[in-house]
Amino acid sequence: MLAHSFLLGVEVTTVNIHHAHEQLLAAAAGELPFSNAIDSLVGVFGGEGGVVFELNRRTGVISNWVSPTLRAGDDDYSNHINAINPRMHYSLRHAQGHIVYEGKFIDDRSMDRHEFYDWLGNVPEMDLRYFIGSRVYDAGDVTLFHSIEFSSNHGHVEPDKIQAFAHAAKAVGHAWKLAGRASTNNSIDGKSPWTPDYLPWAIFALSPSGHIVEKNARADELLESRNALYVSDGQLDAFDRASSDELSRSLLAGYAGDSSETLIATAGNGAPLIAQIVPACPSGLTGPNGISIVVYVWNPAQQGRDLGKVMARLWGFTPAETKLAGAMVQGNDLNTAADQLGISRNTAKNQLQKMFAKTGTRRQSELLVRLLGLLET
Repeated sequence: MLAHSFLLGVEVTTVNIHHAHEQLLAAAAGELPFSNAIDSLVGVFGGEGGVVFELNRRTGVISNWVSPTLRAGDDDYSNHINAINPRMHYSLRHAQGHIVYEGKFIDDRSMDRHEFYDWLGNVPEMDLRYFIGSRVYDAGDVTLFHSIEFSSNHGHVEPDKIQAFAHAAKAVGHAWKLAGRASTNNSIDGKSPWTPDYLPWAIFALSPSGHIVEKNARADELLESRNALYVSDGQLDAFDRASSDELSRSLLAGYAGDSSETLIATAGNGAPLIAQIVPACPSGLTGPNGISIVVYVWNPAQQGRDLGKVMARLWGFTPAETKLAGAMVQGNDLNTAADQLGISRNTAKNQLQKMFAKTGTRRQSELLVRLLGLLET
């Protein structure tokens, strides 16, 4: 039986869709190599190879190259790819999330004379030439890139695959972020890769109707504490009214295929929890075990990390701004934070506006998600 996938955008079997996403989530949980998940996507798109890698835009050095088929090169290619790869030149001129393929920037005649395509065509037994890729996201100086490679016989990538890849690249980005945060899997407990117990988060797997299908031990502990989240008619909700509304909006975004993060207020004016919503299966389809989205929840205040140097490096926070940020992530509102630091409230507001500008945020809730996210990386 064939199904048209909103996420992949091409006619593929439902089994293939589910398998590719199961592989991504399992890789995110640390239960199998990420190259396996990329290999599954390569198969869905009918490609010959695929890769995910990180590029430091400041130094031009590539790291964390993951591919089931492609090597970085025997001639230290990974350290000078930025100089000879026209795809990279195009991508670095465009913002994260863009989609790129040969037809956007180079013709076949130019490809015939280009060093990069000579190298690509010499990948053993593959004869690669065409591709579709994305600058998936930026994190400081580092950018994540993902691409699917096609043979010279394939020709230029079809429009439906280009449209599909825009959604698939997002899913790869979600999984890559989660895989980077996961602790080393030293004790697989045999549970589903959607809600493993060994990861340091409370994890809820939800059906398309919003009902909890699976949850891990940390999720049970969080619910038992009754200080932030509870279950009503089988669905996840927050005790705090504003947090409940924000959670509902974030869950809707997840069902639409977009990841999102929101703050969950806790009892006793403690530091808020972060809930991250990650799409698990294509919109409109029911995944394995009826799972559609996965919710990861954690308490960043328990990490106890000193973020001063990190904030200064990422956003250029001044020492005064760092102190204010530190007071806010402990659960204090702006006025209370100002009183604790011995500064006027107008000074705190001015510092807050500068922090908004430096982090690209516009509201305190957005800023807190950005700051608290550092604590769990």
